[in-house]
Amino acid sequence: MMPDELEYKTRNLKRIHPGFGLVVFITLVSGLLIYKIQSRDSQGLKSEPQSTQTVSHNPNALPETENARHHSEESLPDREIPDTSLSQATPQTEIVMTQTANRQPLLPDVGTLKKGELESTSWQNPFYRLLWKNKGWQFTDEGMVSTPQQISAATFVRPYQKISVSFAVEVEQNLPAFELQLLTRDPEHLEKVLVTSSVHFQQDSVSVSAELNEATKELKRTKLHLEKSPKSKRIRIRFVGTGNRFVISVGRRRVLTCTQPAQQSGKECYLSFLAEADPVKITALRIEGE
Repeated sequence: MMPDELEYKTRNLKRIHPGFGLVVFITLVSGLLIYKIQSRDSQGLKSEPQSTQTVSHNPNALPETENARHHSEESLPDREIPDTSLSQATPQTEIVMTQTANRQPLLPDVGTLKKGELESTSWQNPFYRLLWKNKGWQFTDEGMVSTPQQISAATFVRPYQKISVSFAVEVEQNLPAFELQLLTRDPEHLEKVLVTSSVHFQQDSVSVSAELNEATKELKRTKLHLEKSPKSKRIRIRFVGTGNRFVISVGRRRVLTCTQPAQQSGKECYLSFLAEADPVKITALRIEGE
């Protein structure tokens, strides 16, 4: 090859090579961009059926944020609605109560007490709250106070066949209305409460009634002659159930005696205090018997 011809070809290569390299570079970059775009589109098309299938799997599912809010609302506790009746039990497991109709008092549950747990027969000021099945009464070391304008019932958990109860009632102007009840269980239906007899204290009278054939029968009533607005502000009351007779004293006077109802006589019974409208404060309580 001639030197002139070789020099001519070398000049041509130098002139063509930079432009050709630029074209190749642009082509490669364009191809790479197109490849990435196509890959992204293909991945989106593949993932879309999966998400569609996931959503269609549960057509009633809530959106994520709404579902989270719905779950949080379900997890919140229901608001408690105050209920002054005896339809709700005290939440503490150690004083769970058996209840029937609205005015029925409370009674210790079957198997609540362990054998030998309450062997004592005499209790001086027994205001420890675990000795009572309670609804509506407030207990302190000195006494117990009922909640006004609602039914308050407290049952002493130790049963007796013969019982003597003495206590003092706080008086503002008149003796507040309340009841002492003797409760037992139906031997054929242990979950059923039987109010076998009641002593009704009112500002001007004391009466005794018994439950006979699901009806209340008054056995005896006597008038009370109490001093209005007494200076002592306390009236002493004593109730004795001998097994066949009731003896009731108010102040220092015996005011009523009557035959004990046959359906309760000689059976184990529980003592219950029941108050409704008037606030009643009981102090200096003593319970004994056998």
